[in-house]
Amino acid sequence: MASQTNSYTVSEVAIGYPVTPSSATPPRCGWWSRPIVTMPATYDPNLIPCFGGIFTFIAVFVLIFYFINEIHCHAKFAIRSIAVSPSSATWHVDFLVKNPSYMYTIYYGVGETALKLGAINAAVLSTSHKRISRHYTAFSVDFVAGGNPIVLEQLDIKLKAKEKAYVGYDAPGHIDIRCYNLTPSHENVNIQCKSSFTELTEV
Repeated sequence: MASQTNSYTVSEVAIGYPVTPSSATPPRCGWWSRPIVTMPATYDPNLIPCFGGIFTFIAVFVLIFYFINEIHCHAKFAIRSIAVSPSSATWHVDFLVKNPSYMYTIYYGVGETALKLGAINAAVLSTSHKRISRHYTAFSVDFVAGGNPIVLEQLDIKLKAKEKAYVGYDAPGHIDIRCYNLTPSHENVNIQCKSSFTELTEV
């Protein structure tokens, strides 16, 4: 009886040799090499240009608003008529006022008006004002000039005012008005005056 030889194929793993992975099957990664938790990025680089554009837009808007407000910050005064008593002691002056921007408020009361005619401090007798349109106000003032006959003079007026500096705070100050070449007993005149806002500073 012929002896039958049984041949067994012994796996390489059984004898301790590593199995060479097939090129078609990618090697599996061990669990220890995988991240347990995916940490979010601290910032998104794509958002940096977006925020930069927003900040630039805000800065440009603030600058434009500031310059527009500075241009139109104060009212514009023009003398329309001047009447002087025969003794040259009492003057009546009518103004047409172009109203300032909404950030400024002007007070026209007697106690809120100071006046100087030339080098003379004049006493204010009365004032009146009336808003005649959205953009214009009629303002008049009566004052005592001291009785000196004046042909050409300079008129300086201070009116109490305030500025809305920011929300919840109003900066006190006054409107400085300066008019040149005043002549008594003139009607229907158009003398343009210079004006500016001066903020009061605490001492």
